[in-house]
Formats: sequence, C-alpha cells, structure tokens
Amino acid sequence: ETTPLTKQLSNPNPNNTPTNNNNKLDKFLSTYGAFTSKTFTTDQALKILQWSSWAISYATRPSSTDNNNNNNSSILSPSLQILSSELSFTRYILRFFGFFHSLEGFRSGSWSGGKWDNPAIDTIAKYGMAGSMILYYPLEYVAYAGWKFPALKKKVDANKVSAVSCVFWTSYIIGDFWCSVLKWRELKDKLGRVREEMLGVKKKKGDDTKDAIANLPEEEVDLLNKIRHVKLQLVRCLLFILPAINWSLPNWATNPLLGELPLNGLMLAEAYTSVYQSLQAMSG
Repeated sequence: ETTPLTKQLSNPNPNNTPTNNNNKLDKFLSTYGAFTSKTFTTDQALKILQWSSWAISYATRPSSTDNNNNNNSSILSPSLQILSSELSFTRYILRFFGFFHSLEGFRSGSWSGGKWDNPAIDTIAKYGMAGSMILYYPLEYVAYAGWKFPALKKKVDANKVSAVSCVFWTSYIIGDFWCSVLKWRELKDKLGRVREEMLGVKKKKGDDTKDAIANLPEEEVDLLNKIRHVKLQLVRCLLFILPAINWSLPNWATNPLLGELPLNGLMLAEAYTSVYQSLQAMSG
C-alpha cells in the first residue's frame, strides 16, 4: 500500500501546475467515461446536442426581410435543424432498449429508487411510472417504423401512434412528479429528526456520544443530497409536462398547442437540468 511518505518521494512537487492539470483531466475523463457508458445518461447527452442544435439554428435563422441568400446564417441554420432532427431519431433507437428496462422496473419495483416508509411511492413507481412506460415504448417503435419504413408509411399513421404513446409518457411524468413530492416530504421529515438528534447528542457528555456525533453529519449530508436530487426531478417534471401534453394531442403535428419557441425551449431547459442532475448524483 502506498503511504503518504512514498507519495511525496515519488512526486516531490505534487502542487505543480502540470500535475494539477493532469488530475483535472483525469477526473474529467473518468466522469465522462462513467456518464457515457450508460444508455440513460448517453440519451441525456444526445438531448443536449439535439436541443442545442435547434437553439443555435433558431437564433441564426435568417429573417424574412433578409435578401442575402448567400450569408452564413442561411447555411448554418437549416444544417443545424437537420442535425437536430437526426439526433431526435437517434434517440428513438436508444428507446429500443427501454421496454425491458421498464418491464424489470415493474416486476422488481426498482423504479421507486430505494426503500421508503410511504408505500404509495412503491405503488406509483410500479403502476404509474413503469407500467406507463411498458405501454409507451412499443408504441414509439411503431411510430418510428411508420416514419422511417416506406412500406409502412401508408399503413401506419405515425403521428397518431406517437400521440397515443405520449399519453402514457404524460402519465409517467405525473406519476414521477407525485412520487417526487412524496419522497421530498419523507426526506424532509427524516432530515428534521436527524437534526433534532444532533442537537440532543451535542448536549450529552461521554465517550459513547462521539461515534453518534461523527455519523449524524454524514447522514445529514446524504439526506440533503437526496433532497436536492428530488427537487431537480420536480423541476424536470414541470419542464416536461407541457411538451408531453402538446405531443399527446391528435393534431400535434398540424395544429400544435405550443409554438416552436416555448415547446423546444422547455425541452432545452430540461435537457440541461437532467445532465446537471446526473453529474451532481455522480459526484455525490
């Protein structure tokens, strides 16, 4: 085992700039590898690329009064719009891995995210969330085939199938929001009890209280991290709900509820929030 002394001998100047830069690079690469190795977080990264491409395309879109058709914006904007569309369909491919994931969550109850005192959390996670996605994914596969397979375009109304799938996605979001509210309430209660216990322990004297004092702050930090995660999940649900309702309507493609800017703007905000949430969870 390497001791602090041998570390110093092997690196007599641990605070030099190249080493610090290397440590930062290694930390970044480690985080990047962990983030991109999972289908779930890879999809989040693709969301960033998809909606950022749309945002830049929207911002650089030539105005109706611009008569110069050879400027850079007339090339950049439509190119990024095409990229955004292609990334959207790339994310459809990743959804082919989602059905069995949701089926596992339904059978095992793993989508509740741990053990909770409130049994409603397990019930909502199983039926409201995993159950909804079991129905969502197959419909998404049919919609994708209807859009991409020429032989099916006349037989399958992909827009309507996608609308039905988004009804189940909306149900999932509502269930996720409900679960997150219940989790937040339970975590706040636990945090209050821990802080009361910390105050009580500090008033006591004796060696028996030392271990308790040492463990309670760690438990407090753990609860605060979980509360932060749940809060971010609630934000994501709120950002998701209007786009989900928009895409659940039968005429979403021809007469959408939301315009392009509010619809895609909400999805852009959710994409960055989801990546921030995942990175915070990975860093602890």
